[in-house]
Amino acid sequence: MATRADVARMAGVSPSVVSYVINKGPRPVSREAGARVAAAIEALDYRPNAIASALRGGSTKSIGLLMPSPVNPYFAELADAIERKLFEAGNLLSIGIIDDDAARERIHLRSLIDRRVDGIILTSSRALRSLSEAQDDVPPVVVIDRLETSRRVSSVHSENVLDSAYAVEHLQSWGHSVIACITGPRPIPVSAERMRGWSEQQARMGFPNGAHLVAHAEFSTRGGAEAAHTLLARGGRAATEPGGRPTAVFVTSDAQAHGVLHACDELGLRVPQDLSIVSFDGTQSARFTRPPLTAMRQPIPEMGATAARVLLEMVADPSRPPQTAVFRSNLVLGGSCAPPPEA
Repeated sequence: MATRADVARMAGVSPSVVSYVINKGPRPVSREAGARVAAAIEALDYRPNAIASALRGGSTKSIGLLMPSPVNPYFAELADAIERKLFEAGNLLSIGIIDDDAARERIHLRSLIDRRVDGIILTSSRALRSLSEAQDDVPPVVVIDRLETSRRVSSVHSENVLDSAYAVEHLQSWGHSVIACITGPRPIPVSAERMRGWSEQQARMGFPNGAHLVAHAEFSTRGGAEAAHTLLARGGRAATEPGGRPTAVFVTSDAQAHGVLHACDELGLRVPQDLSIVSFDGTQSARFTRPPLTAMRQPIPEMGATAARVLLEMVADPSRPPQTAVFRSNLVLGGSCAPPPEA
């Protein structure tokens, strides 16, 4: 494997000049010497040691991303948007799958920091607790979630409460009043926010919004299916309360909604004739369910690109103040809504 000294020898310059060319400074190099160094690097297929460069105060041109699951279509599309933006800027992305496991999360964070990544993108504000254990080693961070902390961290997130209320209002416009809510696990902020949007919109219309209409589940197909069985099965929690079984359900992620559709098939419920569904995310997969899901579509490509851009700006200028970008979702009509059966 070629070394910096080999490049310097071939180019007829000192190793310091090779370093100046690679790092674009701190001292100028003549055009002729720079051309010889570039030619030697190509001829020898020289690859600088990025971590060694970082230890000398340089950049590794690498960014870390922690995400719960690559199977959830929302996180898959988000990672794709982030990677594209970083690649355009000459950066590589390292992904750690934490599977909502605090121990895995700490190991991945420590590994990213030890490998001197230039910055880290987190898809949950909960990971900030693990980052706090790293003290002063932490690089710039962007969180794709609402922050309730004074820590100097930038964030990107959706307007979950308002957009969830709008989704529920759409179900109400079809004539539904007994509307259930399948949300994410406690104590994830996005779970609470989207459930709050459901609850406030139901209360606004004088419709039921009690705990018997709510099921918490992991953001997965299995979680959605299990929650649907809990709420909707004959003798299920929601079906035995006053008002009867819900005629509609607001589901806080597309991944869960896939499971709800599967559970409805098992329970003999037709969508939308017996049960209407509106989900949150609006990923590409929502278009290919049967029936296609009506969903609040988050601008996932824009959110991912913004997170990457903000982080790179912080890497370039560590003194830059934290930024917050809030995105609104839009309702995409599918075939999963209809009037309630009694209508």
